[in-house]
Amino acid sequence: MVREDKLEKKLRAREYRYEREQRYLRKRSELDEVLEEVFDRRTLMTIYELMNRGFIGEFYGVVSAGKESRIYYALNREGEPLAVKIYLITSAEFRKTRSIYIAHDPRFQKVPRDFRDFIYLWARREYRNLEDAYEAGVPVPKPYFVRNNVLGMRFIGEDGRRYPLLMEVELEPEIYPRIYEQVIEAVKKLYREASLIHGDLSEYNIFITPKDEIILIDLSQAVRVEQPVADELLLRDLRNIARYFGKMGVETPEPEELFAEITGRSPFEKPL
Repeated sequence: MVREDKLEKKLRAREYRYEREQRYLRKRSELDEVLEEVFDRRTLMTIYELMNRGFIGEFYGVVSAGKESRIYYALNREGEPLAVKIYLITSAEFRKTRSIYIAHDPRFQKVPRDFRDFIYLWARREYRNLEDAYEAGVPVPKPYFVRNNVLGMRFIGEDGRRYPLLMEVELEPEIYPRIYEQVIEAVKKLYREASLIHGDLSEYNIFITPKDEIILIDLSQAVRVEQPVADELLLRDLRNIARYFGKMGVETPEPEELFAEITGRSPFEKPL
């Protein structure tokens, strides 16, 4: 009787393992159908590894797609929503246009020659920028993991649908000044607390929540305040902000005044 019970337990355990393996193979097959046309085999293996390790539980469709990356909606094993950003291993032109942002970054002394390694570094850099900004209290997605060219962060939206970008909404006129103040406060905190400058800030990479709160996104190109291009990029960000909110009827200071308010010095005046 005892021997039969042991045999039955072994059979059940074997059936459970078989069923689990089949579920994994079905998921992997479905994922192949979704991703295989876009991503190379090494990228797919990275995603499978993240799934095996529990960082990703369920993988769904594309939220947004661009020339350099695609963002997918996913869930972790706890059912929490994720945005999984996957950088495309495609054109070396990406390296040429992005090297300026990495040059003189004290966190990444060595810039890889191999294009794939450069993309991996770029993904780690965005993760680090998000981590520094999030810890400083800047409204950005919380970063969860990075592996090779795959970056996972908190999904900004509800039920698999992302919140709209600032350029996608038409708000009541009285709301824009409040949004403007939030943006300027976020830029200040990013500079003063995280020692970062967004570098590409505009209405195209600011989410608006249903409560009219902002979330800054796309921090891959963010630079440290000590990098040579920092002042130029901060001034460009402030010009973009002033241009957009000026069109929306908000009275804004000149970008140079905002620069001085944030940094405590005039543009391109060397810090002490």
